[in-house]
Amino acid sequence: MRKLVRVIFKPPEEVIIHESIRYKLEDFVRLFSIGIKPGGMANPLHWTEGVVFRVGHMQPTEDVIKEQLLGKIHWAVIEWALMPQFKDVIPIGDINAKIPVIDVSQTAIFREVAKALKGQKEQ
Repeated sequence: MRKLVRVIFKPPEEVIIHESIRYKLEDFVRLFSIGIKPGGMANPLHWTEGVVFRVGHMQPTEDVIKEQLLGKIHWAVIEWALMPQFKDVIPIGDINAKIPVIDVSQTAIFREVAKALKGQKEQ
């Protein structure tokens, strides 16, 4: 039987973060709870290596796509806070709402980014 498709995994070689914004966890939760209706659920955040975060992607311009094909991923911004222990939900008590958290520890790129964030010097 003939193989129909060849599958190739080629992870990026570089992640270029154009802006990193670190918050205290309480401020980060407050920021992501803005606009959530009482009893509602926010968009999920990601967690790995003791860091909870959200990535803002670059617009897929011709230059950005060209870089991606060369193995360079560009993120416009990463907003993050230290959260040592994983929780699948962050409750927002005053409005009885929730922020779901996805454990992305199985993803090498996210693990490496989290380690790099924790290694940044205070600015």
